[in-house]
Amino acid sequence: MPKRPPSDVPEECRWAFDIFSGEKAERALQLCMRGYTLRKMALMTPMEIADLLGYEDVTDAEKAARRLREAVGINGKPMTIADLKKRQDRVLKTGVEEFDEKTPWKGVRFGLVYGFAGEYGTGKSLFAKQVSAVALSQGLKVAYFDTEGTFDTDNSTIDALFKRFNVSEDAYTRLLIYRPVDSFQLIEQLKELPEDVDVVIVDSLVAPFRAEYRGRQLLAPRQQAMLYTLNILLRLARLGKLAIVTDQVMDVPAFFAVKRPAGGNVLLHTVQALFMMERPSKQKLEGVMWPLDVPGMAPSTEIRYKIREDGLY
Repeated sequence: MPKRPPSDVPEECRWAFDIFSGEKAERALQLCMRGYTLRKMALMTPMEIADLLGYEDVTDAEKAARRLREAVGINGKPMTIADLKKRQDRVLKTGVEEFDEKTPWKGVRFGLVYGFAGEYGTGKSLFAKQVSAVALSQGLKVAYFDTEGTFDTDNSTIDALFKRFNVSEDAYTRLLIYRPVDSFQLIEQLKELPEDVDVVIVDSLVAPFRAEYRGRQLLAPRQQAMLYTLNILLRLARLGKLAIVTDQVMDVPAFFAVKRPAGGNVLLHTVQALFMMERPSKQKLEGVMWPLDVPGMAPSTEIRYKIREDGLY
């Protein structure tokens, strides 16, 4: 029988004592203080719960998962198409004119994981920063995972972007910049993300995995670790957050001049809306984006954009 929580336990963590007792309640409290909210815990697998709370028997962890999900109202009941149509997910205009006109959502929609893949110089990181600036201008909180060291506050591009979208200095505290040293830390930081974050950006997703899992013999473990990371982002999207990842590209040996996301099939089959980006002419600051796998968009759709110091247009 769960005991009453101590009086000094924060209100947002009292669930630990409502659902668990004894040592498990204390562990759940420690996790909550690190950012593992009730809603996050409810979306974890029994294996993850067993690892976090120290269950030796997976059956006990399954029971714990059931209690957590019941506490937040995740009952597994199906939804009708009428229910889905009633959902009003927020949409963020990106400031890229053709993207906001041609995509099914007329921008980027919360509750989804987006992927943008392209070579260096195509504007994918600039697009990610632009979405951050737009979100900040609307009072939202952003977590930016900078795995390649491209988020440089001394760079005039950041100031130009913030000026373009009227981001005031008091909004700076709503931008959390993470610089994970490896894929393990990236995963841990994503798990402990503050509940009040609205937009999550990983720029780039594949970079740490390619650096650490080198050689064909490590391809399977690399893809598995990347899939797990994307699965965490999918859970965050289920909580109503917007997630965006950028990706590098690689040549397809069997086809001349064809490039595909370096994340491979894991990225292709997990990200809910995947776009390719390229610059047809390196002499022009212009690019084209097209849907590689985007529901509701024909693969032949082209989204043209211009690259400027203050973002994409």
